[in-house]
Amino acid sequence: MRRAFLWLFQFAATAALLWWVFHDPAKQRALKDAVQQADWRWIVGGVVAYGIFEILAGIRWQILLRVQGIRISWWRLYGLLMVGLFFSLFIPGGTGGDLVKGYYLLKEAPIGRRTSAALSVVMDRLLGLLGVAVLTGTVTALRWDWLTSDPLSKNFVFTGLGILGVCVSGMLLAGIVSAARLVHRLPEKMPGRNFLASVSGAYSLYGRAWLATLAAILISICAHCAHYTTFWCAARSIDSSGPHKPTAIELYSALPIIETVAALPITPGGLGTREKAFDDILTRLADLSDGIAPSISMLGYFCIAFWGVIGGFFYLFYRPSRRRRIAASPQ
Repeated sequence: MRRAFLWLFQFAATAALLWWVFHDPAKQRALKDAVQQADWRWIVGGVVAYGIFEILAGIRWQILLRVQGIRISWWRLYGLLMVGLFFSLFIPGGTGGDLVKGYYLLKEAPIGRRTSAALSVVMDRLLGLLGVAVLTGTVTALRWDWLTSDPLSKNFVFTGLGILGVCVSGMLLAGIVSAARLVHRLPEKMPGRNFLASVSGAYSLYGRAWLATLAAILISICAHCAHYTTFWCAARSIDSSGPHKPTAIELYSALPIIETVAALPITPGGLGTREKAFDDILTRLADLSDGIAPSISMLGYFCIAFWGVIGGFFYLFYRPSRRRRIAASPQ
């Protein structure tokens, strides 16, 4: 019942946000023109850009797995990434792509290393989040006056920074608990104590492997730049038609905040949330005609959805490896 309610809420939220953004006939025409007049060479470029994001995400995850002494073939790893993307984009509910790919990873992992495998997924998400925080903090600081020059955009900026602030504070708290070895002093019946103990152990392990952890953070930053480039390619695909489009610096300045807000689990894959943020931020700050900003967002989403469809095929044909292709390295 709870899951059905969550599905219904996310479907309703997606439909409501998309209607809110595109109910104006002028915006509907802008989206129709963008799709019909798009230079599909740039759309292919957007697909490639997001593919690079997934490649870098796979390299980051592989690094984190190997720190745990776990090895997985690149083919299986990217299959799990694609399945996770499929669930993130198209399946509503509280499951999420990270939990799904973690679930399938546990099917592959040797029995004695399943906790380590699960923690690699957690650390992958945390270091990805840290990369977003570095990018967003840097870009926001450099473009603060522009980003906060409009009251509505300013609200989005503070919302995005608030989300990242809470997440990073949680990471720092877990790091302090790990460094000070406080986890065993927590009450035994405290909710989440065992999980915090596991995360604390992972922090210690990845702290010792600081060079690999630093590489994972740098890869996260590069990966998110590739993600943002997907939307730059979408903007370029309609650059030769219609009215004024956002410049590269305007787009890259706004995207860290937009994508942070779109990451909230309100709609599957941020669909609707992202278009609303694009419209409210870029239409005003970049002085765009109605419908241009959300149309760019939709074209970028189509580029990402291409890989989500690929993930659906991986999901249909996925079978756990009978040969246990994930193997623990000798300790």
